[in-house]
Formats: sequence, C-alpha cells, structure tokens
Amino acid sequence: FDKMIYVVDNAQASHFDNLFNILGKLGMPWASSCQHVRFGKILGMSTRKGNIVFLDTLMDEAKSRMLETAERSKTTRVYGVEGEIAARALGFSALTVNDFKHRRVKDYKFSWEQALNPSGETGVRLQYLHARLNSLLENCGTEL
Repeated sequence: FDKMIYVVDNAQASHFDNLFNILGKLGMPWASSCQHVRFGKILGMSTRKGNIVFLDTLMDEAKSRMLETAERSKTTRVYGVEGEIAARALGFSALTVNDFKHRRVKDYKFSWEQALNPSGETGVRLQYLHARLNSLLENCGTEL
C-alpha cells in the first residue's frame, strides 16, 4: 500500500503517535506511510453516552424547522411540495455550512439557532443571497 490513513477523533492522537512510533522502532517499512487524520467532535452527540443523533434525524428536524419558519414568514412564496423541497434544501444547506465553517480539528457545540440563523455566515443566508442574485440577473434587462 502507498498510505494507510486512520480518520479518528482528536482523543486518539496520543495512541496513534505511539503506535506509529512503535511500528517504526520495530522496523516496519510501512510505518512512515501511516497517518492519523484528526477531527473534532460535535459536543452533545456522543455515541458512547447514548446521545447519538443520526444524519437523517438531523435532516428531518432541519426541514421541519425551515417549514415552521416559512409558515411564520410574510415573504414566503412557495408552498406544498415545492415548499417541502425548498425547506429540505435550506435545511441541508444550513447543516452543511454550519459544519464546514468550524475547523475540522476543533470540537464545537451544535446549536439550531446558529445553524438556521437567516443572517451571518450560514447556509440559510447563502441560499437567500443566491436566490436574490438570480432574481437580479433575471430582471436586470441585460444579457450577461
């Protein structure tokens, strides 16, 4: 093999450092091809404590919250099946941007309020800006 990559959270860093060091001292020629790719945890979602939250559950909750927000909004223009599709896309975007804006190696506490915030560096804001820019392009009267 060319490279062996272990993708495991930060808590195992010392273990992998020791393991790779021992493998090198044992003369294993492939020891230098081993790598630990670290990542932080989403605090409050520990599988060992039984607090596991599956992605489909998160997606369903995000969609549900986006539908509730749309129902309260005075500017919502999509309903029914189209509204469901939009809420799912907004929820997915919100969760994705929320996760990506944190550093991969740092732990962070998940917050629905932060993830679904319509302003700031959020997926909801990103989708709003995308829709707004498309609307401007469609209505500007000039071919770009």
